[in-house]
Amino acid sequence: MHYSLVLACLLSIGSAGVAQEAVKPAKQTVFGTLQGQVLSTGSGRVRLMDPKGTILWQQRGSNVHDCWMLANGNVLVADGVVREINPRTNEVVFQYRPKVTAGGGAFSCQRLENGLTVIGENSTGRILEVDRDGQVVFEMPVKPYTPGNHHNLRMVRKLKNGHYLVCHSGEHHVREYTPEGDIVFDVAVSNIAFSAVRLDNGHTLVGQIDFITEFDAEGQTVWQFSNKQFEGLLISAICGLHVLPNGHIVVGVYSAYKGDQGTAMFEITRDKTLVWRYANPGVDKSIMGVQMLDAEGHPLPGDTLR
Repeated sequence: MHYSLVLACLLSIGSAGVAQEAVKPAKQTVFGTLQGQVLSTGSGRVRLMDPKGTILWQQRGSNVHDCWMLANGNVLVADGVVREINPRTNEVVFQYRPKVTAGGGAFSCQRLENGLTVIGENSTGRILEVDRDGQVVFEMPVKPYTPGNHHNLRMVRKLKNGHYLVCHSGEHHVREYTPEGDIVFDVAVSNIAFSAVRLDNGHTLVGQIDFITEFDAEGQTVWQFSNKQFEGLLISAICGLHVLPNGHIVVGVYSAYKGDQGTAMFEITRDKTLVWRYANPGVDKSIMGVQMLDAEGHPLPGDTLR
């Protein structure tokens, strides 16, 4: 049976390994038109949600920042430790555990086509590539770095050109590094640099709490979305981004609510039209990493830009 059908029919599996029914929301949580499933992190878990807001699968974790639905149906997640989880069995099939954990360990991860995993190790300020056995095969320290600081690094991505796009969250900078450590792109942002995506046109899209900003190759702002864009809709701290094949942007929001007002995830078009939003106060207070999937829970076609 296809793994998404297994998920839909069976279960939400917690960290204790206890199977439960899929968790349907008590009230409407998705507003607008959501056409696929969404994998997301935050509020101490990674979770898979259907278009109606039903939680098909979840795994409890620590400070869960980053997540990926892999082509094999497994979920790669970073919550201080980086793990690949088989959601059909809840088995951890890959793990990298940082030796230094002050400041949070590792907050970002990315599986490469060659099977290696890129890891942004916040606690040491290092960019790593590790093999299937969790052994480090590439290591690059980046600065600034303060031992034990919670905001050394957020999302780190290896680009098609072999360089690394790095969010220096506390310094409010996004930089592109060669494997030798040379900086070839550097932009300052107005708040915490949480996520950065290199677009096909060579521009860089940054999630920076108050804004989503698109920079051209020279670092000039060419497009921007404010978290105050929609009158009457509270959008708090913009964190994770997923740029869809049609150019739309799916966004995760941290510390999403004031009382019962706010939204934890949403999708916008490039002309800043709201497609859908997700709100479930008291359950998902903070969403960080987001990945839009198709209706069966597969990664969307083409490169996953997130």
